[in-house]
Parts: sequence; structure tokens; C-alpha cells
Amino acid sequence: MRNVSFSGHIPDPHLITLHAERGKTFVHRVDPRIKVAILVWLVLLVTLARSIWLLLAAWAGTIIVYKAADLPLRELARWSTVPALFVLSLVVLLVWGEPGRPLLSIGGVTLTDGGVLLALALLARALVTVTFTLTLLMTTRYAHLAYLVSVLLPNPIDQVCLLSYRFLFTTIGMVNDLLIAVRSRGGGIARRIATRSRLFASIFGLSFIRAYDRAERVGQAMSARGYRGRMTRLESLPRPGVLETVALGMAFVGLILAAVTGQPGFGGGAP
Repeated sequence: MRNVSFSGHIPDPHLITLHAERGKTFVHRVDPRIKVAILVWLVLLVTLARSIWLLLAAWAGTIIVYKAADLPLRELARWSTVPALFVLSLVVLLVWGEPGRPLLSIGGVTLTDGGVLLALALLARALVTVTFTLTLLMTTRYAHLAYLVSVLLPNPIDQVCLLSYRFLFTTIGMVNDLLIAVRSRGGGIARRIATRSRLFASIFGLSFIRAYDRAERVGQAMSARGYRGRMTRLESLPRPGVLETVALGMAFVGLILAAVTGQPGFGGGAP
């Protein structure tokens, strides 16, 4: 296995695949279609929910499931920093002037408790989805993911997704090699802003050129081995259990009814 630890904040596909293929917990044994449906249910939940406590409870629940699958919490904390920073960078201009009790005033704008709750709600919405998506990927074998992709997506979109996943390992390896070469020549990421920007631009450009060249060679190699635009499904999935299906259906119906009837946590109020 290649070393791709050039950034601990980027999900490592090698580690994800390792946990997916070798995990033995009950979360790994749950039908992949059920886990995909739960992910859809969570997306609907964080979209419809208005209560910060409900969103935080959903986030805590996904972390509990993640830990129950015997997955590394330290890696989850690292991988969550990028989406968290992305969300905070978007809401930094939205939290000022929200209705609520004033907490801080700077330059004529006021930060209220409503603004803080808004930031927490958006952060929780993002991390719920990220956490359970990682749980899904790290508890589902590649053969089962490939089957789901081929069933859920039309051709050739399913082939693009499968090939992109396979080629991701090659691309990350090339970027890692470029960063090692930069360090061996006295370069580094922690430089002045202008220098760092040029460095990232150079790395991105070289990675794109080398990835295009490598993709051409990979395509030729696959054609030589009989690939004709369709990857064969080598393993199928049994039907999910009746109890799991019924419980999931009730969860969807309950969520829709709660949103339509304006139950506590879904009917307006603070986000």
C-alpha cells in the first residue's frame, strides 16, 4: 500500500477500502441498499428539520453508528475539518444581523445568538451527511458498491463513477509523488501566500497532465483485456430483510408526516 499521507484532512481511499473489505461489525453486515436509503433519509431530515437540538442529535447519532462500526474517530475528526471550514467560510457573512439577543458588535454589525445557532445548524447539517457518507463507504465492500452504482445509475454514468473510483488511487499516488519531489528539492507547503499559491498551481497543472497521460494508458490496457464499455457485475446482493424494509418505510412516512403537520422540530422557529 502506498503512502498517501500528504494531508491528514483528505479522506484516504486506501484506508476507506481497508475498513470496508475487512470490517466484521454488524454495521458492515447491514444491507448496502438499506444504508443508502438511510443516507437519503438523513439528507431529508437535515433539510426539513428546524430545531438545532434535532440536528445535533442526528449528528451525534451518526457518530455513534460510525464508532459502532469500529471506525477511527481520529480520522473522522481530521476528515471533517475541510467540510466544516467550507461551511463556516460560507456562513461568516450570514450570521451577522440575525434576529436574536446581541452577543458582539463590530463595525456597526451585530452578532446575535440567532446567528450562532444558524452557524451551528448549517455545520450540523453538513457533518451529518459527511459522517454517514463516510460510514457507508467504510462499511460497504467495493463489489457491493459497484453493484449499487450499476443498478441505480444509467449507462454510461455508472461506468464513469466506477472508473473514477478506480483511477482515484492512481491520481492520489501521482500527487503524492509530486509533493515528495517538491520536498526533496527544498520546497514546502508552509511558505508565503504567493509562493504557496504558485506551488499549488504547479502541482495541479502537473497532476492534470500526468493524469491525462496515465488515463490514456489505463484505457488502452483495459481495452486489451476485453473492456468494451461495460464492467461486468461479479457479485449481486440478496434481497433486504422484510423487517428492515418495513422499519425504513415507516421512518420515511414518519418524517414526511412530521414535516407536513409541523411537528416540534420541523415547524419554523429557530433553525
